[in-house]
Amino acid sequence: MNIKGVHIFKFSFLIGLILLFLSVFVEWYSYQIFTLEQELIVSWKYNIFWEWSSIFSDSPLNEALRPENLSISVPLNIIFLCFLFLSGYVILFKDIERVDSIIKYRPYSYVLGITLILNIFYVVVFPVMYLFPQELYFPFIQIVDYEQDFMYLYSIDIGYVLQLIAFMLIFPFPIHYFRTIYTFDNEKNNPETYLKNKIQDAQEPLDLDKLIAQEELKFQNSDRTIQEDDLNEIINLFIEGDS
Repeated sequence: MNIKGVHIFKFSFLIGLILLFLSVFVEWYSYQIFTLEQELIVSWKYNIFWEWSSIFSDSPLNEALRPENLSISVPLNIIFLCFLFLSGYVILFKDIERVDSIIKYRPYSYVLGITLILNIFYVVVFPVMYLFPQELYFPFIQIVDYEQDFMYLYSIDIGYVLQLIAFMLIFPFPIHYFRTIYTFDNEKNNPETYLKNKIQDAQEPLDLDKLIAQEELKFQNSDRTIQEDDLNEIINLFIEGDS
């Protein structure tokens, strides 16, 4: 993948992380009842941390029609926030495009992957396991009861919408990050690549200057040896003449 495409993925991932962080602190679902004259008489909004909240705190009717708690695990939400910060750290400081040892960055691919999985959990599992069992319609429905003169309004709210938008923004980069590491790992463990690397490691690069210097040294040593032999021969002849 070209560098421009990677930068686009990184930027969209950062925007997605910001949206995911904001989504935790706003409402995810809305349940309201109106009279046929459009007067709001019951209003409940759901957030994954503080459950249901309402603007009608003193209304007996509003309290009587309060939906049951969905009981999403608070520790899970805290873990989600932690992985958002960890993913931000990875995207800003652990760039696999500028390192030599990509394989050391494998744990960071897991961080990005878990963040994506948690995002998918909220997008998919939240309505399936929490909304549908409570008969809270998804994503939007308006029901008019003419016998009671009520209009019921069920709808997802801004928090869940941010989760959907964030999913479309973040999923390309974790896939690219993991795929890069996986491809590098496969190539490293490929028998042909392994053999080629071993051959390259075993072969010394050709250094002409070094070879010339070695040959000159050999020539000088051999010349010095010849001169010493000649000198020894002259001395021996001289000794033999005296005797």
